[in-house]
Amino acid sequence: MASPIILEARCLSAPPILRGEVSFTLREGDRLCVYGHSGAGKTTLVRALLGLARRRGEVTWHLPRSAVGYAAQTPRLIPRASVLRQIVWSASLHGVVLSAHGSRVHELLEQWGLQERRQWSVRRLSAGEQVRLELCSAMAVASRLLVVDGLLERLDEERRQAFWEQVDARCARRELALLYATHSVREAEMADRVLLLHEGRVLAMDTPEHLRQLAATKEAESTMGNLTLQIERIGDAPAGMRLVVERTATVEDVLEILIRRGGLP
Repeated sequence: MASPIILEARCLSAPPILRGEVSFTLREGDRLCVYGHSGAGKTTLVRALLGLARRRGEVTWHLPRSAVGYAAQTPRLIPRASVLRQIVWSASLHGVVLSAHGSRVHELLEQWGLQERRQWSVRRLSAGEQVRLELCSAMAVASRLLVVDGLLERLDEERRQAFWEQVDARCARRELALLYATHSVREAEMADRVLLLHEGRVLAMDTPEHLRQLAATKEAESTMGNLTLQIERIGDAPAGMRLVVERTATVEDVLEILIRRGGLP
C-alpha cells in the first residue's frame, strides 16, 4: 500500500526564474532531491513550495505547516541571540513551542556538536557551525517533513554521515519525508527520486537508477567520467590477475545529456 501523500505540486512555476511547470507528489518516507547547476532555479522552487516566493499553479499540503522544518540556503540567524534562543525562536516561527531547557533541544545540540556553544552568541560561530545550527533548528520542528536548501554539501564528513543515518532511519519508518536541493552529485545519489532542473525547467524526474539507465547510450559514453576498478583472478596462479575498468554513469551525466537533448522526448 502506498504511503499517504503529504505534499502535491501541480503546474507550479515562479517566473522569471522558474519558467517551466513543475508537478510532483511527495509521500511519507520519500526522499526527493532537486538537482541542478547553480542558477537552475532550485532555491526558487523550494521557496515557491513553501509560499516564500511568488508562484503560479497549485501547492497542496496534507500536513500542518508546524510539522515542516526548513533549513534555508543562507542561515537565518539573529546576531544577538544565543544558540539556544535561536533554536527556540526558529521553532516559534512554525508555531512550535520548545523549552530552552527541554531534553529535545539538548539532544539535538549534542547531535550537531553545538552543546558546548549553547550559550554563545550566534555571531561567534564559524560558518560551518552556523550551517549546523540552521539544520539543527530545522530538525527541531521537522516532525513529518524536512526541507533543506543546499546545505548538505557544506557539512563535514562526520556530520554528513550522522545526518543521513538519522534521516534514512526515520524515512524507512515513514516518520519523516525529506525534500532537498543540491548541486552535489553525491547527495543526489542518496535520494529515492531526483528532479533534474536546468534554467528554470524540469528535464526529468525519476529514481537515480532509472536516470542512470538513460545514460547507458552511446551518447553518454563521452560524459561518463567515473571509473569502477575491479580485479579479477584468472585461474589459480598468483600472477593470474587482470584489471577491469568500467565506466559508471552518474546523475550529472544524465543532466548533461538531457541539457543537450532539451529534456526527455
